[in-house]
Amino acid sequence: MSILKEKLEAAINEWEESHTQPEKQMETTQQTPAHLFRTTNNVTRSTFNLIRDNPGITRKDAIAKLEGMQYKPASTTSLITQMVRQRLMRLETDGGLHANFPEYMPLKANLRKVLAEKKTKKVKTKIVKAAPKAEAGIAALQPQQAPRSAIITTNFDVDSILKNLTIIQAKALRDALNNLFK
Repeated sequence: MSILKEKLEAAINEWEESHTQPEKQMETTQQTPAHLFRTTNNVTRSTFNLIRDNPGITRKDAIAKLEGMQYKPASTTSLITQMVRQRLMRLETDGGLHANFPEYMPLKANLRKVLAEKKTKKVKTKIVKAAPKAEAGIAALQPQQAPRSAIITTNFDVDSILKNLTIIQAKALRDALNNLFK
C-alpha cells in the first residue's frame, strides 16, 4: 500500500508542477511591455545630457568630448544637428549650444516629412497675359508666328543633310528609310 501511495503522490506533484508553470509564464509575459527596438548605446541621450550639463559648449568641443566617451563623431554631429532643428537645443550666435528642456525628449521621426511639406507649400505664381475680350470677335485676334520647327523648307539638299549627321544618326536614318520602303 505504501508503494501505491508514493506513486500517487508523485503523480499528483508532477501534475501540479506542469499546470502551475504555464500560469507563471503567462504572468511574466503580460507584465513586460513589448519594445519596438532595443537601446544600444544611448548616444542620443548622452549627447543631450552633455550639452545640457555644459551650456555654451561649442559643437566641436561637444563632439570631441563625446568621441572620448567612445561615440562616433558622425553620429554625434548628426544628432546635434537634428536636436537643433527640432528645437531640443538652440545654437547661439557665438556658436554655443544650450538645451531648451531640462530632460531629454526623443527625436521625432517624421521631421523630414514635415520639412518637405513646408517647402512644397510655397505658391508659384505665373504671369498670364489677359485674354482678348470676347466682344471684339475675330478682329481682336493677333496673328501668331509659327514656331521654327514647323517651318518647312522647299529647297532640299541631300549633301547638306548628310554633312550635319553623325555616324550614329546616319545609321538610324538608313534603318528608318529601309523600314519605310520595305
